[in-house]
This record gives sequence, C-alpha cells and structure tokens, in this order.
Amino acid sequence: MKEQSLIERIRSLARLTPSEVKIADFLARHYPEIAFESATTISQKTGVSKATVVRFIARLGYDSYAQFLQHIRDDLVVSQELPVGRYTLIKKQDSSKTKDLLGLSLNAIMKNLQESHAQIKTESFMNIARLMIETPGSLYITGQRSSYALAHLFHGLMRRLRPRTFLLGGDSATIPDALVDVKKGDVLFAIFRYPYAKTTYEVAKYFVDQKAFVILLTDSSFSPLYHTADHQLVVPIDESSLFHRFTAATAILESLALAALHFCSDDIYKRFDLNEKLFADFQTYCPGKVVDSLHIKEFMEKRQEEKEETE
Repeated sequence: MKEQSLIERIRSLARLTPSEVKIADFLARHYPEIAFESATTISQKTGVSKATVVRFIARLGYDSYAQFLQHIRDDLVVSQELPVGRYTLIKKQDSSKTKDLLGLSLNAIMKNLQESHAQIKTESFMNIARLMIETPGSLYITGQRSSYALAHLFHGLMRRLRPRTFLLGGDSATIPDALVDVKKGDVLFAIFRYPYAKTTYEVAKYFVDQKAFVILLTDSSFSPLYHTADHQLVVPIDESSLFHRFTAATAILESLALAALHFCSDDIYKRFDLNEKLFADFQTYCPGKVVDSLHIKEFMEKRQEEKEETE
C-alpha cells in the first residue's frame, strides 16, 4: 500500500482542535520548508505550545518528531524539491534583514496572491460565479467581525448584478429575522477567516439544514466549515504580518464578481442604467466623473464578439 502523504494523514483525522488547525494549516502552507523546522520553531510561528506540536505529530502516526522530519525529507528528495525548500528558507532569512519595509510588505502580498491563485481551480471558480447568478433563489452574503468588511464589499458588487441579494449584517441579533425566509435553492456566500466567528458557523449550518447551497471563502482547508460547504475558495492568510491582510481576499471577491458578470443576461446594462439614474436622483455622489452603463454595455458587446468567434 502506498504510504500516505502528509496532507492525507491530516485529512484522515476525525476532528481537529483549534490549536491543531493552526498546526495543520502551517504544515500545509509551508511545505516543503517544514523539512527545516523544529518543533520549537513551529510552536513559535503558530502560537501553539511545543508539547501540542509534538502530540499532533504523534496523532499523524509518527513515532517521533525525528521520524516525521525524515519522512518529509525523503519525500522531498524523491520529488527533487529539496533545493527549492532550502532556497525558499534562505530567501526568507535574507528578506527579513531588508530595511525596505514597503517592498517587503508588497512582496508578501504578491506571494499571498500567488498562493491563493494556486489553491483555486479555474473550473471551480467559474462554477461558483455561475451558481450565484443562475440560482432561482436568493443570494445571502455574510461575514462577521473583520470579515464583515469583506462581506459588505462583496454585497455591494453582487447586488448590482442580480436582484434578491441580501447582506446578513454585523449585528448578530438581527440575523434570525433575516433567516426566516431562507429556503431550498437559496445560496449563502460565507466569508469565514481565522479567528472563526461562531455566528457565521451557525448561519452556515442553518442553510445546510434548509438544503440551501453554501459557498465558503476561508483561509484554510482545515477550517471548521470546510467540509460542510458545497463549494470552497481557500485564500490563505499572509502570516508575515502581525495583522491579517485583506488584499488577497479582496482580490478574489472582486474577480469573482467579474466572473459572475459573464453569466448575466444581455440586458444587465439596463439594470445599471436604472441604478445610475437613482444615484443621480438621490444626488448620491459629488459632481464629477461617474461610472455609467456605457462600460457594462461595452463589456457585453465584447463578450458577444468572443462568443461569435468561438462558434
């Protein structure tokens, strides 16, 4: 029988504690660099005790941490990735000495964007965009705590594209009222990033109970809701910063809205026309250049040309 990979061993565990989720996510994200980590450094980088790290390694089926490292290094040698891991580690050490903090931060952001792109399959991404537009039910968007800002942004984008798009707000006391009308065929888009908000967890479970669809944007394949959702978008959190960056998650949400636009009907620009008229009637913005329906009309004409070329 083929020996299980590290990720397969992690996924085989029945349940992970919050501390184990941190370790599992670190191991998954930093492969192959973990071949050069010790239990102590993993403890320091995850904020989990060294004893917990050692116990988790034992749960994965290794007799000792040394055996765990040997398994990783053997796997790297076979796949010829060991030089890559060593180079990545050295590069990290060198970059930590730079005084160009802006450049360091931007490089970390770009790396985070690349990691996110690598984890999201194009077919899955487009299927999610299609589901949000073509579902006959309502689209609900939620996110709590810091994720509420992302949910608010995405709601503003999606409500321009389709009717019956609702934001489940940051005030958890009002959410039960909004859930009364949830039914089979509706879609929940949940933004669920560490530390995982209990309210988002309960909302998602309710949608599952109603046989509605759940789309999850999360930061780890080991988050509490990952296996509950029908579709998942994993956008890793950049661990090089004290603060959890929003850049990668924001980019994915904006890209998803653009992808959703591809599945809108050809009269979508009429909806934009009305929207802009209402903005003008209510004097929503200061005088100046505004985005009008011309942009969306040009987009739809270009899309039609592309369709004709492929036929």
